[in-house]
Amino acid sequence: MKTIRLSLTTEETVPIEAERISPDQMAGLELDQIKCLEAWLGNRRITLDALFSIQVEGEAQGPESTTIVLEGDFSRVKRVGERMTAGSVIAKGNLGMHAGNNMIGGDIHIMGDAGDWLGREMRGGKIVVDGDAGNYVGAGYRGERCGMRGGDIVIAGSAGAFLGEHLCGGSIRVEGNCGDFPGAANQGGSIFIGGSTHLPGAEMVKGSIIVGGHAHMLPSFVRMEDVEMEGERFVKFSGDLVENGKGEILVAETV
Repeated sequence: MKTIRLSLTTEETVPIEAERISPDQMAGLELDQIKCLEAWLGNRRITLDALFSIQVEGEAQGPESTTIVLEGDFSRVKRVGERMTAGSVIAKGNLGMHAGNNMIGGDIHIMGDAGDWLGREMRGGKIVVDGDAGNYVGAGYRGERCGMRGGDIVIAGSAGAFLGEHLCGGSIRVEGNCGDFPGAANQGGSIFIGGSTHLPGAEMVKGSIIVGGHAHMLPSFVRMEDVEMEGERFVKFSGDLVENGKGEILVAETV
């Protein structure tokens, strides 16, 4: 097992783009090689050792036996774990935007809060956030037909707006509240929101959304029957009829 530890050594406030912080990128490298990997500090290219203190313990046969541990506040460090296929990333604090972009496999555990676009267009693997997450979790960029296609995202706190926009597969679970328009333009997959939200499922054509709190529903959804699930009663809605959709939303309370 190989463990790579990084901690910030700079007080710069400029965002850092560091997609090289990934088990796939670092598994086969020695310490000196990892230090020479490049990142972007604003519009300036810079090596990782100019930004981070780096330590390496053990050896790995590949990314599946590599763990990257991020010590401290990485909230301005973007694109960590981008396109990773295996292994683990553990952030012991906050983590910046675009963590787990296009992720295929492996695990990311964020012990603090996550920035916007968490798990963008994710294909597989699992992301766990102990705190809150920003906007566009599991979503796709403008012009993309699908956002998240597979894998799992679990958020212990709350999340921002447009959660799971253009979701085509996989599952997203938020234990707290969620911002406006979760599940917009959904084409598959499942979303669970433990708290409350506003206007879920706009333009969805497929997939399912469960809201454990209250939700203000769009008028283009048809109220169906009441259902009971795990001892809780929900109101079932079908839609969005604007898109001739067959999506399903279960809401504990409507407003």
